[in-house]
Amino acid sequence: MVLLPLLGHKPLTEWDEGIYAEISREMLSSGWLVPHLNQVAWLEKPPLMLWITAIFFKIFGVSEWWARIGSALSGVAIIGLLHGWLVRTRDALTAWLSTLILLATFGFLHVCRVGEMDVLLSLGCVIALIGLTQVDERDLRGWILFWIGFAIALMTKGAASFVLPLTALILAALGRWGTDRLGKNCWLGLSLFLLLTLPWHIAMLHRFGGQFVSQYLGLHVLARATEQIEGHTTHWWYYFKVLLVSAPPFVLLFPFAIVDSLRRNRLRAWAVFALVVIGCFTLVQTRLPHYIAPAYPALAVLTAAYVADRLRPYVVERRLAAFWIKLAAAATVISVAAVLITSAPRKGLHSATLGNGTVLPDNKDAVALLRDVFEHPPQIAGPLLVLRTGRMFVATDAFYSCRSVQQVLLLPAPPGAQADPYAPNPELLSEAVTSEPRLILLDKDLAQQIPRGFLYTPIRSGATVELGSIVRAP
Repeated sequence: MVLLPLLGHKPLTEWDEGIYAEISREMLSSGWLVPHLNQVAWLEKPPLMLWITAIFFKIFGVSEWWARIGSALSGVAIIGLLHGWLVRTRDALTAWLSTLILLATFGFLHVCRVGEMDVLLSLGCVIALIGLTQVDERDLRGWILFWIGFAIALMTKGAASFVLPLTALILAALGRWGTDRLGKNCWLGLSLFLLLTLPWHIAMLHRFGGQFVSQYLGLHVLARATEQIEGHTTHWWYYFKVLLVSAPPFVLLFPFAIVDSLRRNRLRAWAVFALVVIGCFTLVQTRLPHYIAPAYPALAVLTAAYVADRLRPYVVERRLAAFWIKLAAAATVISVAAVLITSAPRKGLHSATLGNGTVLPDNKDAVALLRDVFEHPPQIAGPLLVLRTGRMFVATDAFYSCRSVQQVLLLPAPPGAQADPYAPNPELLSEAVTSEPRLILLDKDLAQQIPRGFLYTPIRSGATVELGSIVRAP
């Protein structure tokens, strides 16, 4: 398998991976209904992927492997579902080409191997698009699949699923659908969709009220849509660059495949969806490479159908093996050249450097230290105190220490300093440390700055960080 090996070979990243893994881990102790991050209710996204990861943690134990397996298995499901559907509705040539294109698309492979939500979102979109294709071809049973896929997408990543109803509306306008395209299957599917999505949202709204609305629709919808936040500064043509370096050399065929689909009125739902995803997330001001992950399966289907149409006459004619060898050799040379040319910019897409030049801190040293120490946790109670310079992320510290984390400061934050939503309510060291010992993770150069009046005892040191105990001096 391409997607499953070595899922646990590197630490979780400080950002989304660490956040989602820690929330899933905390579900095992804090309950399954309300997600919590560092013991605080986290209401920014729906819980479907978090539930799946928590189930894996419950059955198999907490680790990086099981934090990422949900994404990888969602990718396997996408490939298998598309292959089987194309074999049944088109032919084996189109199916195998679709599988080949997806497995050779670096953007798709990347999102499948990280513990985030985009591949499960994409799986929901694929199910919905199969249903929309059936409806477009006057098989109204497709409405059931559309609404189920939409429910999966909505319960995975909330507002990001809006591309599905928008695709359906545009497809209906292009095809001039009448009321005869609705029927009982549409209303049955809608009822199922509401049954699957409303209970959790109503429960959160009832319990948290305006706080839920603010977190769920504020930072991660309105703010990202209207401004470039968290250092993600990009140009409007950003996703064209993403496609160019994440899907070579097939990206060169994408425009022709989309135009061919629309012109021939075939697989039209997939073409509309790909354009909607790329267009809508281009309009969103905060742009990240994985936002357009749902477009990769659609583009693979369209390109596979386009290439299959051009290869099929040669298959029918039963060309000699020499022809196919030459064709395979030419395709291999083009693919290798394209991969080598785009290697450097592709690494840049997923580097620790933000669009505005900010370099995110490397957590490998801290993770190795926490793994080593907390394999047999010290007999010191209370949250893990963290004293680090630069921007703070507490999710991976909490995940690898298996306890809550409290950020501490040597000096008060400057007036007007922007609060970090992922490390809220930092405390002064003088307020956090009492006569009871506490564990503290800190940069090694800060150990010498601990003020008098505290007793600090190192326990284990890494290259750049160390962990010790600290207590107020008697």
